[in-house]
Amino acid sequence: MRIRNQITPAEALSRLQKICSAQEKCPADVILLLKRWDVPHQQHAEIMNRLKAESYVDEGRFATAFVRDKVHLDHWGFIKISYFLRQKGIPVKLIDEACKRIDRNDYAGMIRKELEKKKKTVKGTSREIWAKLARYGSSRGYEMDIMHEFLDDMARDD
Repeated sequence: MRIRNQITPAEALSRLQKICSAQEKCPADVILLLKRWDVPHQQHAEIMNRLKAESYVDEGRFATAFVRDKVHLDHWGFIKISYFLRQKGIPVKLIDEACKRIDRNDYAGMIRKELEKKKKTVKGTSREIWAKLARYGSSRGYEMDIMHEFLDDMARDD
């Protein structure tokens, strides 16, 4: 007899192989699914090892895809991306490698474009505009040294 949400370890492995074939998952995501499906805790490591051995789960590949998507689609900065990946248990070394794959000029251009877009909605003195744009950029995870290149010019352009 099966409990309502519980599935067998073999069914869980099969489902996870299908899911991980379609989209990148990190080990933390896989463990959450196993818990949601009430797969016995003793089976988690075995299933995870099999998924890793068969290249369904790869932390480096996950980090690279996550960084690429968050920079290009959601316009996040490396600080915010790094925070989220660390929350998922991705090693810092892999996060740094994934961030290095993003072209620095494209990244700086994206930050400039996002700050310019925000500037259109901000009012105040040049000092207030500077502070508001800096707070906005920080909330997006942009590095202050990169933002600093643009903030002084943008705050003066009123």
